[in-house]
Amino acid sequence: MERVPGKELEHTWYTMTLEERKDVVEKIVNIEKILFAIRFPASGSLYFKESLSDNITTVDMSPDVSCGETDKFCIGPSTELLWWYQRRDELTVNRGPWETSEDLLTAVGQRELIWLQRFGERRFPREPLYREFYGRQKVDPQVQIDNLLDYLKAAPHIVPEREELNRPTIRHPDLSPNNVFISESGDITGVIDWQHSTILPIFLQAKILKHFQNYGDDDSENFRPPKLPENFDSLTESEKEREEELYRRRQLHYFYLGFTSRNNKPHFNAMGTYDLFVKNRLYDTVGRPWEGDNTSLKAELVHTSIYWSDVATSVMKQAGFPAKFSETEVTKCVDIDAKQKNVDAQMQRLRDFIGVNIEGWVPTESYEEAREKERYIKHQMLEAAETEDERRELDENWPFQDHEELD
Repeated sequence: MERVPGKELEHTWYTMTLEERKDVVEKIVNIEKILFAIRFPASGSLYFKESLSDNITTVDMSPDVSCGETDKFCIGPSTELLWWYQRRDELTVNRGPWETSEDLLTAVGQRELIWLQRFGERRFPREPLYREFYGRQKVDPQVQIDNLLDYLKAAPHIVPEREELNRPTIRHPDLSPNNVFISESGDITGVIDWQHSTILPIFLQAKILKHFQNYGDDDSENFRPPKLPENFDSLTESEKEREEELYRRRQLHYFYLGFTSRNNKPHFNAMGTYDLFVKNRLYDTVGRPWEGDNTSLKAELVHTSIYWSDVATSVMKQAGFPAKFSETEVTKCVDIDAKQKNVDAQMQRLRDFIGVNIEGWVPTESYEEAREKERYIKHQMLEAAETEDERRELDENWPFQDHEELD
């Protein structure tokens, strides 16, 4: 192992010019272009053959002159963290390799179902601000079990019928700015943290990188060129900071999508239709560990049922969605889901201001500044509370309080 030369992109992005930022984003897209061009025989993770014992199921790589000595490699079980998170390593489940998209879609749902049946207990939602949506009561894992059973009914019928969309494709699991290193001249010198890389059907890999996307913003979703507001110079300093952050987010989204459309056609084409977006979002949600949220998966199932004629295979289009929801169920679910998404957006703005990620991590050198900002926000919110009950509730459910770290 050796140290990667250069600096983390995260530390240099804010001081870059517009042209320098565009150049780096294009280089990241070009790295993905190389990855997307590699042909794999199955989904899972990539291993040296010699590193796996004989009792582990593998699929050999096909000979490919462009990839060098492929006979040294094979596809084995997924190393994605979610397959091993919170005692999932103890489950007897199909971790791959998967030779069909249906096998993969089913395996993810079964993993979460088996985990809940074995370890699920009534609990409060992990996100404190969700708790009022469930009457401040512990939620029942059986609700999520029922959601997973509904998902498993639908999963075999959302596999794309176009074979090119099922092509196994590798992607870096977290191509965030702190995993990309660049030189003083702006060249990418290295990308770290590949250990959880997975190979998935391209229709499940096709999305804007998590740290580059700006979904929920009208300008970004309609691919409008980013720009600062005309009255920017007359804004207060805090308003300028907010607008500059929004401008940066829009830039990332715009540049990434633009360069992908030009340089990585297979990726861009797989992102191009709404039915694939629906399938992708359903897959992401079903694989998310249950932490007291009984709404998000059901909301995605409801959404999928609405677009079933576009999402389903030809045979199932006329048959209808395989699970039934009452009008009352749908109304309640959609309402809570909207409230949770609003909380998520508020929390993201707070995290951006404080400078922490979703797990609460902050660079060591920024810790004291982050704590000071967190205390300031909490003080302001406590001051704004109108009653003692509101203040007590805010204090008890403060989202940035210390909590046990889970593996």
